[in-house]
Amino acid sequence: MKLIYCYTLVVLLVATGSCNKILDTTPQDFVHPSNYYNSEMELESALAGVYDRLGDNRMYSQGMACYLVFSDEFFMKSQTSGINANIIDASTLEINRHWESIYVGIERANMLLENIDKATSVSEQRRNEIKGQALFLRGYYYFMLADEFGSVPLKLQSSKNPYEPPLPGTPVAQVYEQIIKDMKKAEGLVRTISDYGYNTRITKTAVQGILARVYLTMAGAPLNDVSKYAEARKYADSVIQSGVHKLNPDFRQIYINHVREAFDTGEGIWEVEFKGANKNEIQEGGMIGSYNGITCGNRDTGYGYDYVHATAKLYNAYDPGDLRRDWTVAPFRFVTTGQTVVRTAWAADQLYERSNGKWRREYETLLPRDQNYTGTNWPLLRYADVLLMFAEADNEVNNGPSQQAYMAINMVRRRGYGKDVGSADPAIDAPAGLSKQDFQDLIMSERLRELAFEGLRKHDLVRWGIYPSTMQAQIREYQSNMPAALRDPAIAQAQRITERSVLFPIPNSELAVNPNIQQNPGW
Repeated sequence: MKLIYCYTLVVLLVATGSCNKILDTTPQDFVHPSNYYNSEMELESALAGVYDRLGDNRMYSQGMACYLVFSDEFFMKSQTSGINANIIDASTLEINRHWESIYVGIERANMLLENIDKATSVSEQRRNEIKGQALFLRGYYYFMLADEFGSVPLKLQSSKNPYEPPLPGTPVAQVYEQIIKDMKKAEGLVRTISDYGYNTRITKTAVQGILARVYLTMAGAPLNDVSKYAEARKYADSVIQSGVHKLNPDFRQIYINHVREAFDTGEGIWEVEFKGANKNEIQEGGMIGSYNGITCGNRDTGYGYDYVHATAKLYNAYDPGDLRRDWTVAPFRFVTTGQTVVRTAWAADQLYERSNGKWRREYETLLPRDQNYTGTNWPLLRYADVLLMFAEADNEVNNGPSQQAYMAINMVRRRGYGKDVGSADPAIDAPAGLSKQDFQDLIMSERLRELAFEGLRKHDLVRWGIYPSTMQAQIREYQSNMPAALRDPAIAQAQRITERSVLFPIPNSELAVNPNIQQNPGW
């Protein structure tokens, strides 16, 4: 990997206090690493720089909420060109910027890890806490790269000069070995979520929950190392047994909290923090709720670009009594006539016209609302996801679901219907005596219902080895049932997902400077 040398001259953000949230920052001039990393404040600012890449537009502010994670749960309405139409190749700007954002995060993590011990005035405990977060984030960034691009350069030291030889792609299995190594080391260094009271920092249960996700991924395609199911089960169970997390009894409140910038550390284990509206502010606003929100052309209610539309498959995956349906798939849009905004219901048969309804801008507290930017946080790991990962891994380990697996999935299902998660309900609970395959099928459906629009569906379909086939089936669904006004662009978007689409192309920005890396098959 050959990075532009100026990446080593990073913009470092100075935190206002060691326990403040990452976005409580003030700007600093460019500085050279040799003159930095000497105090707790400087270590915190460097760590903020590592976190910073998560909020880039081509990361979780926008791309990882829609056009980088095309799946069977949504299509991009009437989009016929560019990334929004799923037209990509090695020259696509968003793919190039996505790759670059991740590697900038890695570079910053490497720099911090190399220099952290210079701060001799900082206690070892404090340095370990910062080191653990940097290690985890480096591992997480490599997890994204391996998941999306396959064999990538594994760069574990910062760039010292612009003439360093570029690295070849490292085999995927070896990249995962480093991911596991970094995350396991981080687990013993980071603090608990109770120490903070908010969930935008890396904490012990965040590490454990993401480790469960990593191991589940390794157990599936492309590695198919089924021995990793046991590790996935163990780490998911560690989160459960920690006792610090619980399901929010109201599914809707999870997303209202995201919009209101309110922290729920029971359900929300790890979130990307956005704040403000990018107007003469230091804080970084995102585009959650505007770019992927409910149809609306009025700022007073909260502008929505009307891009991300639910599929009938997603809507029909819910039973009528499942309260998640009409929150996840908005049953209305906002119609503006002059100065009047009217909430208007969709007709019963207008399924494909409906938008993602999870992050509703009407709940924003920062007024006046900006057309583009919001302070809505993005969920990277929720407790419901951990329960479903546990159930999936347990089913594999035991060659069928144990009572613990049933309890985990039933808690998620009960909450979806507004019931007490701890009380059995035969009308809602998973049927007893399911076979291993039937239980896996139920898990796959439940993950669709619970985690829709949260950027995980494509990842799940890939690791289950069914991404291209699932999307080809969507083409037939669109051809048969989608309204003519929406049909052709949606079909074209799905048609572009073939076997090569399991991985993104290696970007031209990398190919141009790295003769040692190979392009992915089909690109």
